[in-house]
Amino acid sequence: MYTQRWLTHRLQLSETILPITVLTGARQTGKSTLLANEPMFGDYSYTTLDDPDSREKAHRNPVAFVDRADKLIIDEAHREPDLFLAAKEALRKDKTRRFVLSGSANFLLLRRIQDSLAGRAAYHVLRQPLWTEWLQQPEPLWLLNMFDTQLPASGSAPLPALDLRSILFRGFLPGIRDAAPAQAAVFWQSYVTTYLERDLPDISPTTSLFDYRAVMRRVALATGSLMEYRKIADDTNVNERTVSRYIDAIQKAYLLSLLPPAPLTSTTSVRRQWKPYPCDTGLICSLLGLKTPEALDDTLCGHLFEDMVFMTLQTLSDLWDMGMHFVHTRRTAELHEVGFVLERNGKNVAVEAKMSDDVTINDAAHVQWLMDNDPSCVSGLVVYGGSAIKNLTRRIVAVPWTML
Repeated sequence: MYTQRWLTHRLQLSETILPITVLTGARQTGKSTLLANEPMFGDYSYTTLDDPDSREKAHRNPVAFVDRADKLIIDEAHREPDLFLAAKEALRKDKTRRFVLSGSANFLLLRRIQDSLAGRAAYHVLRQPLWTEWLQQPEPLWLLNMFDTQLPASGSAPLPALDLRSILFRGFLPGIRDAAPAQAAVFWQSYVTTYLERDLPDISPTTSLFDYRAVMRRVALATGSLMEYRKIADDTNVNERTVSRYIDAIQKAYLLSLLPPAPLTSTTSVRRQWKPYPCDTGLICSLLGLKTPEALDDTLCGHLFEDMVFMTLQTLSDLWDMGMHFVHTRRTAELHEVGFVLERNGKNVAVEAKMSDDVTINDAAHVQWLMDNDPSCVSGLVVYGGSAIKNLTRRIVAVPWTML
């Protein structure tokens, strides 16, 4: 059964303005399912360059390939960069044409694609469905209200018995959400192999898949921590320039996001170090060689929980045009760190992630510090593993992760 995605309304809006819709995201996030089931694409012809015959035709004659239909969906379009110029030329001749270019790589970061289609294309990223999105619940607009210092009221709601450790091990891609842990382990092993052997050659030349896998694993170990390229190079015996190139390729495939530090000097935050967040908790477990949920210790579970919260906030940032960064003070007398700071219309909301099933005001100490030192930070949020909404102060609230 098809579950409509929250991104649909943005796709509908952009189609009324621009003739090309670009839909990208990591493999298995549901792009093809969306394109096949959304009524707005019902009269589009569909083709994919995952099919060798179609790719050969696109390579030999890209102009003829895009002329096969007035409305055309081309999946994995980045495999043949000349299609972008062909689509642009087709629109020059006939402004009524419509295209959807989809793929599992960030087209804007691929050097082989020479035309960004600026002024003709709207770019969208489809990520894993959020917990509430998967259950077909409304968008969590209560979070938007926090930018106006309107916090959700205290209270609790009955929740089904959830094994959070198993959920984090399994991951959040649509095809694996209901799988058993053993099935999830096989899925993610195949996922990584497919990326390395099939997708990576189209994104970046790689001299050693063993080195590449070692870098991926080391980055997974650094989830939510300050990332140092030199330290990764030392730990993997891969030179620093190659490490940088490999991390860049992982980002292009949407398997990794780097969260920037705060831009504000008033917070005395670090400036040049970013935090890595792999695209799914299941991917992290697979890269670390974990085969069962029982293999996850409490420390790793905390990092996985933080990664899940990041994934959620990143998706909402896409939907609501928010910015996001973190705060980590330099070496001063007192260290302060705020995991996530959301930015919208000149206002900020500070967010912390705590996997524990209970929270107190002490868990929001760094959030309170930021609110005291940054006037633009108007409210604070602690996302945790419990089941109750708790108003910790007048402007700081703790909510269960299942509300996102």
